[in-house]
Amino acid sequence: MSNRWIPLLAAVLLAAPGSAAAQSEWNYSATLYGWFPGVRTTVETPFGEVEGEVDFDEILETLDLAFLGAIEARKGRVSLVADLQFFDVGVEAEPPPGLQFSEAEIDSQMTLLSAYATYAVVDQTDLRIDVGGGLRYVDASIDPHLVGQGATPDASLNRDGGWTDPIVAARVRRQFNDRWHGVAYADVGGFGVEDSSDLTWQAFVGGAYRIDQTWSAVGGYRHLVIEREFRASPVTVEVSGPFLGFQASF
Repeated sequence: MSNRWIPLLAAVLLAAPGSAAAQSEWNYSATLYGWFPGVRTTVETPFGEVEGEVDFDEILETLDLAFLGAIEARKGRVSLVADLQFFDVGVEAEPPPGLQFSEAEIDSQMTLLSAYATYAVVDQTDLRIDVGGGLRYVDASIDPHLVGQGATPDASLNRDGGWTDPIVAARVRRQFNDRWHGVAYADVGGFGVEDSSDLTWQAFVGGAYRIDQTWSAVGGYRHLVIEREFRASPVTVEVSGPFLGFQASF
């Protein structure tokens, strides 16, 4: 992670509680989700391309852990958001063609921490549109394993590292009635700045049902893409699937 990004990331993360102490009008929400994604990973190795994919309806067989969490502080048109994503999954892959490997697997573990601020360019009773930007720190370990046959030995090719991506974001929230609302969100970033991703983007759509003054049930579908080089080896990770969880507002 480039040192120049550390003060910026810390400032965004710490802004919400610091501002809340000085202002009584801040509102907060905390959300915890279970994520059930399909995963597609492509890694360019010295032996050729290794690609693995598992659909979300098969993910319970290969997923070790995946969850999402978010904290938001809002006052008027301003929102400060911290978002955490984590998944650990093993995917069966096709070995490189023409070589003496009988099978392959890609183990992927990723932690993503995003911190960003938005401003509501539209703030109505039933519609709010936010735009803004921030930073996303990514810690990733992508491990292709190739099983040799005959005289060919097994090969393990670890690709790991941590880096920070600048991101720009937009969010639309529509209130349908006093119980139901829907949300659509998208961000894009990286852009090859310093050691950041060549490109990263994500989008999700979801809805929430308010159970009482504090609790809501939430659910939706999220898609995330990261493209980056690890030690001169291009790696693409796509994570996509439904999520379910609960949100507390206070």
